[in-house]
Amino acid sequence: MKKYLLVAALASVATGAFGQGQVIFYNRATSGSPAPVVAPVFNVNPANPMEVKNGQPTTSWNGTTSSNTAVGPNPAPAGTQTYAGAPLTGTGFTAAIWGVVDDPNSANDDALLNDKSRAPDFQTGFQVTTRQNLMGFWNNTVATFANVASDPAIHGRFIVRVWDNKGGTLGTWAQALAAFNIGQTAIGESTLFTVNQQLGSGSTAQPTIAGFESFQLHTAVPEPSVIALGVLGAGCLFLLRRRK
Repeated sequence: MKKYLLVAALASVATGAFGQGQVIFYNRATSGSPAPVVAPVFNVNPANPMEVKNGQPTTSWNGTTSSNTAVGPNPAPAGTQTYAGAPLTGTGFTAAIWGVVDDPNSANDDALLNDKSRAPDFQTGFQVTTRQNLMGFWNNTVATFANVASDPAIHGRFIVRVWDNKGGTLGTWAQALAAFNIGQTAIGESTLFTVNQQLGSGSTAQPTIAGFESFQLHTAVPEPSVIALGVLGAGCLFLLRRRK
């Protein structure tokens, strides 16, 4: 009996030591390890809604080149990208994160993250604010990953996606992707990134999502068949006008 109790206790300790990993899921973490992350997310470019753009913005992204707290904070790290869309704010936008074990000897982790049919590991909403220094950032929270253990030998690899949830009517990623594919909403995604630190769990502190960078939402690029139909329709109208 004592033997079974000892085995159970050891199993419990192992589960606690290498349980589900966690990260600080926040894109305005001005401090933390392995590095601060200040990477706002932007709405579509009004002049080019289908434009896909990623990268850290310049320090003047929200009206300042200083650390004035009344306006947008300096990005961390600083970048060179410019965005025409407004920084996202309010309950009309959702941010989600997907994570896998980072295996440098396999491309399978990237394939899993690029598979848009997978449900996210965690999602949250954007901050509801009129303060310029908080626009572009989702809620400060902790994301847990059932498939990435908190183990010093394991690092996590991640991707973040954001969508316009159309007033809460697109509550899941699957709904958002379906709407995007027929031109009814906008989405965007980060580049893939690795957090080079043990994920948090229990007494192990959660790391920031260091490596995450800004991006903007975009609408769907029309399929070639749709473009062809548009060209055909325009051609027919042109011919009809000539005949008249």
